[in-house]
This record gives sequence, structure tokens and C-alpha cells, in this order.
Amino acid sequence: MRPIRVLHVVDSLGNGGLEAGVVSLINHLDAERFENSVCAVSGLGVNAGKIAADRVPILQIRKGERSRVQFTALRRIIREVKPDIVHSNNWGGIEAIPAARVERGCAAVHTEHGFDAGPGAPEPWRRACFRRLAFELANRVVCVSRQVRDCHAKRSRFAACRMAVIHNGVDCRRFCPNANTRARVRRELGIAEDVFCVGCVGNLLPVKDHMTLLAALARLRETAQNWRLLVAGEGPERPTLEAAARTLLGRGPQVTLLGASDRIPELLAAFDVYVLPSLSEGISYSLLEAMATSLPVIASRVGGNPEVVEDGVSGLLFPAGDATELANHLFRAHAERPRFEELGKSGRRRVEESFSVEAMVAGYERLYRSVLGPSAMGTEVEHSHLPDVQRRREAAPGGRMAVTNNRELPARGGSERVPR
Repeated sequence: MRPIRVLHVVDSLGNGGLEAGVVSLINHLDAERFENSVCAVSGLGVNAGKIAADRVPILQIRKGERSRVQFTALRRIIREVKPDIVHSNNWGGIEAIPAARVERGCAAVHTEHGFDAGPGAPEPWRRACFRRLAFELANRVVCVSRQVRDCHAKRSRFAACRMAVIHNGVDCRRFCPNANTRARVRRELGIAEDVFCVGCVGNLLPVKDHMTLLAALARLRETAQNWRLLVAGEGPERPTLEAAARTLLGRGPQVTLLGASDRIPELLAAFDVYVLPSLSEGISYSLLEAMATSLPVIASRVGGNPEVVEDGVSGLLFPAGDATELANHLFRAHAERPRFEELGKSGRRRVEESFSVEAMVAGYERLYRSVLGPSAMGTEVEHSHLPDVQRRREAAPGGRMAVTNNRELPARGGSERVPR
């Protein structure tokens, strides 16, 4: 008798929502019932240090094994770890699905967190074909939002009803309003209490569309001067954004690019409003974190954002790329602060009710048990080598089932140890 072994496969453990979500899931799974390990296909990153190092080994593909095709290396790692479940994530980890099925002693779960180049961009036909094949081989396919599910179903021609939806979740104890933290951080940054502080957190990439936020603030500047913009994150767009800020807003202290930061909970506490102007999103962790901090949020109407933000109730939405509408929302947030504080409180309640880390973890725990069948419905697996998953699945009455938010849907669907 032993815990269920889960091998999580990701491209890397760098700075991003996918990586943060995987780390959060691993750290919150019940250690008595689940034994986790991680394979980072292309390398580590800042999130590697956030995994509970005393109980979760991190493995990498050996340098001599790295190539455009990682199937053989992943199969070797699976053979060594002997997991009950291989849980791959996004395109970077998708080769783990056929590798797991070839080994036959473990089940395969795959989660899609978003898109490589936006939901409107066409996917190369070879990639679409391989993704469809991988979906067919997996025991369960999961998406973090209904929009992500529907888009991948359309691209791969894999039925949406065969994909589960488990929303991302955040730790509402770590992300929460704190008046003392707010005052301290604002003092550190030289922001007076009466200054309207607009905040944004995210990698500086074109898809995050910080340019629309700068253009909206240029419009806000025509009617209001007492404001600051703080942007936390780093990326290749930084020089472009710095130049755009000088052009649109002139020289001065109103825009501050903070770079990458490990103080996101503290920074969020210092903001007055949070803006997410992205052109594409799955379920944005930064948006959920801002809402958990009771910040009024203004987000683009893309991806999973409308699933998180009830427009006019727990935040505001605007058409992606529409600087004028975003400026109108910012002007109202600046002029009607008491009303927007109520939006922030409503946003926190929504996250607590529907997007908590506890709800996310419970969804994956149910899903893990479901793919292993009756032997895993308790807290432990009875055998070190599971019976052939395919044979058990075919014998099960009614076909396969996928778990999504307390409901069930018909569905089909020597390593290098890293010193830390």
C-alpha cells in the first residue's frame, strides 16, 4: 500500500502562469495520498525553488538526450520513476502522453493551460495532428477554461465533451488585503496615499498588450494627473514599452517598470486598481491573485477572463485593444473609488467561492483517482504496477468519465536530479 505516484511534465519551471499553477498544485496535494515528482523538459527556472524540495524530486532530460523529439528520454524517465499517472502540461510536455502509454503501467492526463500563439492564430497542421493523437491516447484531457477547451476542440477536431474543465485556483490566505503592507510598500515606492495607483503584473510580451494600457493612461492624463502606473514583470518588450511611455506620457515618475519580482502579494496590496489588458489568456493567475487581494479589476474580454470576472459585479471587462474603453473604466475607477472598492470585495468573494486553490486541488484529486479506477478510490494504490489501463477502461461500464468542478462528463480521452 502506498500513495499514488504522479509525474508532472512541463517544458520548464520558469516564470509564468502555467508553471505557477503546476507548482501550486504539487505543493497543495495531500502528501500522504500523492507522491509527486517533476520532469522539466527544457530546463528549470524561478519556480523550481518554490516546490517543496524535501518531498518532490525534480528531474531533467540529460543534455546528451535533448533533441527536437523527447519521446525516448521521457520514456526512460517514466520507466525509472514508475508513476501511476503521468500528468503532462501544454505542448512542451505533450510527448509524455505517448511515452506513458507505451510503458502501459501508468495512466496519462494532459492539461492545456492556454495557447502558444493566441486563440485566433492558426496551428500548423502537423502540430494539430499530433495534438489530436495525444488527446486520443490520454486517459483524460483537461483545460483550465471553457474557452481554452472549445478552441482546442476546434483546432484538433477532438470533441469538447470529451475534455474536462478544472479552473485554476489561488491561495486566498497568501493573497489578501493588508492595510499595513499597503502603507509600507507605498512608502517604499514613494506613492502618497491620495495617489491613484494602477497596477499590472505579467511578463513583458506582445500578447500581454501593455501598449493598450499605456495608450489608455495617455487619455486618462488629459483629465487626471494624480496617478501612478506600476508594472511588475520582465521580458523582451521592455525597451519598446519604455520608449512608448516616454512618447505617450513624457518623462517623469508616473510609469515605473519594476522588473521581475518575488513580492507580488505585497505589490498587489499597494495598488488601487488592477488592469489585465492581454490579447489572449487561459485563466490568468495574476487576475485571480488581484481579485483575492480585493482589488477592483479591469480585464480584457478574452479567453477565460469572462469566466472569472462578472462584468459590473466582480470587476469590469473591455474589448481587447480598446484603449478608449479602458480609459473610460480607469477614469471611473479614479473618480468613484468607494464604488470600485465594493467591486473589489465582490471579486474576492468570487475567488473564494469558485477559484480557490482548494477547489482546484480537489478537482485534480478526483480526476487522478478516477483514471485509476476502484483501486484508487481510497487514499492509496494497492499495487506497485497497475493493471493495463486500456484493458480496464474498455471493461468499465458506460465508458470513461472526466471530472469537472464537482460534476462528471462523458470523456475519452538514471535521471539527472537537480541539486537545490
